[in-house]
Amino acid sequence: MKIKTLVAAVGSAAILAACSQGDADQSAATDSASEHAGHATPNVVTVVANDFAFEAPAEIPAGLTKFVLKGQGKAIHHATIAKLEDGKTVADLMAAFKNPGPPPSWVTFVGGPNVPNPGEEANATLELTPGNYALICFVDIPDKVPHFAKGMFHGFTVTPSATNAMAPSADIQLELKDYEFNFDKPLTAGRHTIKVTNSAAQDHEIELIRLEPGKTIADMEKWLGRMEDVAPGDAIGGIASMKPGMTNYLEVDLAPGDYVAICFVPDAKDGKPHFAHGMVKQFKVS
Repeated sequence: MKIKTLVAAVGSAAILAACSQGDADQSAATDSASEHAGHATPNVVTVVANDFAFEAPAEIPAGLTKFVLKGQGKAIHHATIAKLEDGKTVADLMAAFKNPGPPPSWVTFVGGPNVPNPGEEANATLELTPGNYALICFVDIPDKVPHFAKGMFHGFTVTPSATNAMAPSADIQLELKDYEFNFDKPLTAGRHTIKVTNSAAQDHEIELIRLEPGKTIADMEKWLGRMEDVAPGDAIGGIASMKPGMTNYLEVDLAPGDYVAICFVPDAKDGKPHFAHGMVKQFKVS
């Protein structure tokens, strides 16, 4: 299914908010970590994105965790993960973001699965430390109202755990910088595990879009100016906004074609999305 538009800018001070847990806690569970070759594998957490609510666990053990986002609504969604420091809760977050301005110092974005097409999946693997967290959807399609304002946020607690999982084996290294995507080698068709590291001075993300045949980055940039009608490509997924120094792992299965990597996070200085500063890149997969 083609996306009707793409994800709104992540982390904008004007649209930050949080989400309450709701009744969705009952319908998703955390899969237990298993042992393989002497090492624990990452914990796997399924997050279902409906219109407009998350189904996800209320409690997750600490350690390396793979989040699998399943888009089951008609709209597109992502699951930005925020850690709430200093014992803050979702209720605190919701109260804090009723007023415009920068996020409180106790809110830290740590990544998470970015936007897949409706009916598809995306993933992100990252290390979770004990504390309070929130899943947040900042997408504002179709009516320019951020989905968190419609209840699409979910609080969860990460509990201490002795499990020590081995990081995924990545065949591609991606460095996020101000304002560049630096892949260590060209992407090819097939399955890849991409290690995504934010080496910049501010938060960044990556969203992958497979362009329709004959479409180019110019078509994407033109569409970004209005974000109406049908986007010239399909959302593949990626890694949502994460702080400097943070690493997430992304598993993808790429078909041949032309792709765009893009960052929607607002700039810390002028508030413009990072793609407006040149953080958008077209590349071919063959």
